[in-house]
Amino acid sequence: MDVLPQGPADGGDPGPFARPGAPLPPASAPAPAMPDAAPSPAPAPPAKPDPRDEACAVLVRLDSPEARARELLDESLRHWAFTPEDAALLQELVHGTLRRRALVDWHLSHVSHRPLDALSPWVRALLRLSLYQILCLDRIPAAAAVDSACDIARRHGHDGVVKFVNGCLREVCRQKAEDKLPPLPAHPVLRLAIESSHPVWMAERLTDSFGWERAAQALNASNQPAPLTLRVNPHRARRDEVASRLHGAGFHVEPCRHSPWGLKVREAGDTRRLPGFLDGDFHVQDESAQLVGLLMGLQAGWQVADVCAAPGGKLALIAELLGRQGKLWAFDRKAGSLEKIHATLRRQGLNNIHAETRDALFPREDLFGSLDAVLVDAPCSALGVLRRRAEARWQVRPESLPSMVDRQTRLLLASAQYLKPGGVLVYTVSSFDEDEGEGVVARFLERAPGFVFERAAGLVPHEVCTRDGFLRCWPGQDGMDGAFAARLRRLP
Repeated sequence: MDVLPQGPADGGDPGPFARPGAPLPPASAPAPAMPDAAPSPAPAPPAKPDPRDEACAVLVRLDSPEARARELLDESLRHWAFTPEDAALLQELVHGTLRRRALVDWHLSHVSHRPLDALSPWVRALLRLSLYQILCLDRIPAAAAVDSACDIARRHGHDGVVKFVNGCLREVCRQKAEDKLPPLPAHPVLRLAIESSHPVWMAERLTDSFGWERAAQALNASNQPAPLTLRVNPHRARRDEVASRLHGAGFHVEPCRHSPWGLKVREAGDTRRLPGFLDGDFHVQDESAQLVGLLMGLQAGWQVADVCAAPGGKLALIAELLGRQGKLWAFDRKAGSLEKIHATLRRQGLNNIHAETRDALFPREDLFGSLDAVLVDAPCSALGVLRRRAEARWQVRPESLPSMVDRQTRLLLASAQYLKPGGVLVYTVSSFDEDEGEGVVARFLERAPGFVFERAAGLVPHEVCTRDGFLRCWPGQDGMDGAFAARLRRLP
């Protein structure tokens, strides 16, 4: 299949539906071309908090591959005195535009005389969030979305920008009103990419590896809201006790299907206000991550290392399972991440952990051959958690995957040196990509003949075991995030 290329990684992305330099599909009444003039300045903060203006600024900053929507939104909400309604609108516009960007870009490409990558980043972001309101939010009148966009364009740009924005948006409004929006492409993968709003390369890669039905389920699930899942601390409380207390406080609670410690809570609001949170009775953690604890098969008194420990969820689970007789080392290469780890541990009363800043590629030689188990929760493409990180689908590039896979393999090889004979090595990523999962395990075993692969069956429920013996959870499967994990053992 001829896969349409993605745009440059700096955020000047024409979307998966236009080749750079190629003519865009004709529109019945195209918007006026933006005049050739000096680039419009980046938007300055408005004098009065405007959720649409701030959403535009956040979307521009998310062009950086290191940016995180949740962190930027938290920063905006701390800085601006938004009303609760405006704060909710800000978050809806950012997350919704990210989740529907491919559909928005498809329609935008039919009314703009300029490729999307030729537009100023803030103009492109403004058009996207405005079209999201017009196409996907019935509660916001189209005229109001257009007027607001023109106000923002007028505040930050010249008259030509205002005319361009107004023309593009009003043409889409006309098409929608007359039921003349351009049809989606007939090619099934292109259509799936637009309908589910993912890059074409991602849709193609998933369909090639797992088939059409599985691909469609995973991509569509990535646009659904993630449930709040708790992991009960068995040293502080029983799961039924926590569930009863939450139910008594008016929350709808149900046990997770696969994890013996998990609870799903509906409409919880601020998690910190849940009864028992401050006492360390539970930790917020997706069920798929809890299953990694089962796969490790930990025993009381073991000595264990978590070499990519931040933000600390799996680390806390390991500490709980080891008990006070065990010892746990926590390593992470980002010093700031350790602060989050310590906060988690203090709240849950866990003190059997030694944490230090360390890149897992440079292990501590004094611990070589001494540990019973090691967890490598490797940095990855995050394809399994796109419902929580909608921006990641646009930040990950297919050309970056080989280097990511190489680093994941090297992390495993470096961390394997900690294990004593018979020790357990567990590798996990929040991704469903085969190269990051089975591919990394195969590469490791080729280069580490002293290790063998052990099947997950018997340690985790059969519903999350693949035929080859790996743990794999799909996005949306029983409400879980997507994840992959493998269990390896050093030969005696």
